[in-house]
Amino acid sequence: MEKKVYMMVGPTTIPQRVLNAMNVESFSHRTDKYSALQEKVTTNLKKIFNTENEVFVLTSSGTGAMEATIQNCFSAGDEVVVPTIGKFSDQYAHMCELYGLNVIRVPFENGETADINKVMEKVTPKTRGVFVVHNESATGVFNDIEAFGKALKDTNALFVVDSVSGLGGLEVKMDEWNIDIIFTSSQKALMAPPGLAFLAISDKAWAYVEESKFPKYYFDFKLAREHNKKNQTLVTPTIYTLLAVNESLNIMFEEGLDNIYKRHEENTQMIIEGVKRLGLALFAKDEKFASKTLTAIYVPGKSKEIVKALGERGVIVNGGIGALAEDVFRVGTMGYVSKNDVLLFLNALEDVVSKIN
Repeated sequence: MEKKVYMMVGPTTIPQRVLNAMNVESFSHRTDKYSALQEKVTTNLKKIFNTENEVFVLTSSGTGAMEATIQNCFSAGDEVVVPTIGKFSDQYAHMCELYGLNVIRVPFENGETADINKVMEKVTPKTRGVFVVHNESATGVFNDIEAFGKALKDTNALFVVDSVSGLGGLEVKMDEWNIDIIFTSSQKALMAPPGLAFLAISDKAWAYVEESKFPKYYFDFKLAREHNKKNQTLVTPTIYTLLAVNESLNIMFEEGLDNIYKRHEENTQMIIEGVKRLGLALFAKDEKFASKTLTAIYVPGKSKEIVKALGERGVIVNGGIGALAEDVFRVGTMGYVSKNDVLLFLNALEDVVSKIN
């Protein structure tokens, strides 16, 4: 195979138009030119978040947005509930614990989605927040964010959503689904280099910001809000990544968001059907909740061998992480992935499986 096929979980493939958009002379983040760029990006991101709330630009990965949420909306001793379905939801619970929050974990097996009824059993009037990962990229499973939002609507808890590997590939309706804080990052379905996170925050969450007692500066939402009035950031952002996101959003709106979501579903379904034909299994325990931005494939003890063999055939995918490193490999369909890419992957996988078996 002459041309490599990149189907990674992130960073994802960057379209040539996006690469070209970064090929400009340097300019300051305190200029009108920069402010116009940030205003356009955040305005367009509101359409993808489906919100009237402010969108902030954070110079960090998605993990930085996770930490910023804890720092700005909570205080030591606050009770929060975290359903854990894989590495990244577990990481969020761990970060809350490091800050001294009273974390009520609701654990589920790897490959399972969170059972909302079991989670809600742990939510009490004392619960200050419920942290839910939209799309668990370690296991290839998504949570039903709309249903969580309905369940949490009339509670005191902030509904916090990590949509790092979801937004842009999975539909999100922040306002309609009663989400209080949601964030993503630049290097996933937004088809840009790493370096930026984007976070939207509700009026309900702002009241919690006023009560938070944690010290902060770099990620201070109050300072971010003051600078957002000028379409600027507190500190120097990764300007070139913002240029990239601006162009990737242009591409996304040209295709149409509904078409993008449909493409992700169709590409994922092609992979699922192809994997089954080869006698392999999804890692997701319920196909209904199998992620539409990546597919985790269960190959006990063979993950690294398969990833290496696919790479030798020009198809770049990701292995499993943590406890799943030997048994799962992951194929990204998020962002700039076509049906032809999927077909090339399946052809290469068929060849690899025939030789391994």
